[in-house]
Amino acid sequence: MTVGGAQENIVLEDGSVIKNCDKYKYLGLKITNDGKLDEGIKDRIMQGRRATSMLNGVLWDQGISKANKKNIYNTVVKSIITYGSEVWQLKSRTENMLLATEMDYWRRSAGKSKSEQITNNRVREIMGAEHTIVDDIRTKQLIWLGHVQRMPDHRIPKQFYCGHLEAEIKEEGRDEAGGRVWIKN
Repeated sequence: MTVGGAQENIVLEDGSVIKNCDKYKYLGLKITNDGKLDEGIKDRIMQGRRATSMLNGVLWDQGISKANKKNIYNTVVKSIITYGSEVWQLKSRTENMLLATEMDYWRRSAGKSKSEQITNNRVREIMGAEHTIVDDIRTKQLIWLGHVQRMPDHRIPKQFYCGHLEAEIKEEGRDEAGGRVWIKN
């Protein structure tokens, strides 16, 4: 796969051919030939939804404590969804999908259906959920940014960060892909 270049097969010195593709999965994340991770992020969200639906019987069981349900969320569902999220570019639509997936889990855990018309904030309060999944992803991204800034200059992530980030940020608060810019120079 080539991002932004000629979409053609690569012929190696020994004559073997590496076929071009439109997308592939690397370390559990789908990458497309336009360089966007949107499909991979949606895939992670769907995996989190599947995990929540598999836990449905446990979540609706009021005999299981809220603390245990929070632990299940943090160790199973949130870790599935946020794997690799340090490098995600979050758009408002993606954030809404993440929050909806998280609230699906918390509503089931609290035993409250949408038809009961209880606000998301109230469900969070009932379950003792202090931070949203988007807050947790932002924290992970800031931690990763700190690691990158401390890296020696010859490391590829640092070279990419220093060379690429400055060209992409616009003065108004949105980048070319339409995502929110939340790290300022």
